[in-house]
Amino acid sequence: MTMLFDFIIGTFVMAFGLAYRWLDQNVISYILIFIRGFEHALVMLTVIAFLLLTIYIMIKRVKRLPKSYTIEIIDIFGKKTVIYGLRLQFVTYDAAKSYSEFYANLYGNRYLFHVVGRNRIVDSVNERTDMLSRKKNT
Repeated sequence: MTMLFDFIIGTFVMAFGLAYRWLDQNVISYILIFIRGFEHALVMLTVIAFLLLTIYIMIKRVKRLPKSYTIEIIDIFGKKTVIYGLRLQFVTYDAAKSYSEFYANLYGNRYLFHVVGRNRIVDSVNERTDMLSRKKNT
């Protein structure tokens, strides 16, 4: 009885080993090669998707940046004022910040100079003309 059982188990193990080797050589190896190729393609697609997403987010943030920068002048009483002869419109933040620091050193504690971003240059021109007309009326 044990001999018959050993023969059945041995035959089953041998058949399973033959089937496993055949599947490994003819099916599984090709599937693994295909998956490795697909893995590289998947990694490349992920990298490209990440790059496109990063560019999209960066473009959205760049569009929200101000088109120009102005320097707002506030006197010691806390009111906005205009000093004639000062450059107040700038295209870059660095230039506006540099000029505001220069003006702050030049005028000391009499005025505060704040850099403000504007999306349109027309806004600040309209505000300045409104401020000038208010000064003339008072």
